[in-house]
Amino acid sequence: MKEYMVTDIEQIPKTALDVFRTLPEGTPCEVIDNVLYMSPAPKYNHQRLLGILFNKISKYIEVEQSGEIILAPFDVYFDDLLSAVQPDLVFILKENMHILKHDGYVHGTPDLIVEVLSADKNRDLVLKKALYEHAGVKEYFTVNPDNNKVKAWVLTNGIYKPAYEATGRFYSALLNLEFTF
Repeated sequence: MKEYMVTDIEQIPKTALDVFRTLPEGTPCEVIDNVLYMSPAPKYNHQRLLGILFNKISKYIEVEQSGEIILAPFDVYFDDLLSAVQPDLVFILKENMHILKHDGYVHGTPDLIVEVLSADKNRDLVLKKALYEHAGVKEYFTVNPDNNKVKAWVLTNGIYKPAYEATGRFYSALLNLEFTF
């Protein structure tokens, strides 16, 4: 029979976020409000659309030098909210780059997030939207890969207000960027 030391007990994960941190790199899961969610690999339409959005936004960011755009999979930790997610696109303004920590992940609130909807639309449209609103993400976009419909929300006095809904058009006031796809 194995004897357990106090240090063994201290290393037992106590939250879903603790469990998440022990998973192998690249594990497709997220933690939202201390609940672990697993995800299948994204489908072709999802990845194709994500590539288009990333290319258009990153070319603009490179010219403007206003910050950094990061493509999924990439962990964003909202430690105080017991959440860690892998948004499809994360944008951080130059003046907020301190949230990109020495461990190579974001610990804090990105300025803009884009989610290309997957099979579990409820997670992006309800759970993540509420998380991003609570965390203070300034602009949040969802894009449906089946019909290219973009929904945008802007944080106003701590609450997301619908900014617009359009098909095949992306507009960000934060980035001062508009394009069609």
